[in-house]
Amino acid sequence: MQFINIAALAICVLTNQVMAVAIAGPEVQELVVRQGRPVAFNVAPQGAACGTGTTISCSPSTSSPCKGNFNPAQASIVVTEAAGNCHVSLYTEDNQAGGVVQRLDTDTTGTCVFTSAATWKSYGIFCD
Repeated sequence: MQFINIAALAICVLTNQVMAVAIAGPEVQELVVRQGRPVAFNVAPQGAACGTGTTISCSPSTSSPCKGNFNPAQASIVVTEAAGNCHVSLYTEDNQAGGVVQRLDTDTTGTCVFTSAATWKSYGIFCD
């Protein structure tokens, strides 16, 4: 019985050490960086009130921005949270093509920005 208890304890200790090694390194550093830089915004299509559409949130890092497409195209945006040195870029074409037509950073948090027609088809969230 004593041998079984010791063997079980040894297996638990070794398993925990292996698990700790498996999640250490660059992956953990990347996760810590991503968790520390949250950005969130709300977009709405033509005819919807600003802030009443879809909320998108992400925690990008300098090496891994967040990107996506809107369907349908969006006409208004309000940044609800933006970490320092981060910004949201809006594009008139899918997949961040066509050049940045609007850039919103921490200074615009809480301010509704809108267009007369739904022109934004994709976004990118970047941190410097």
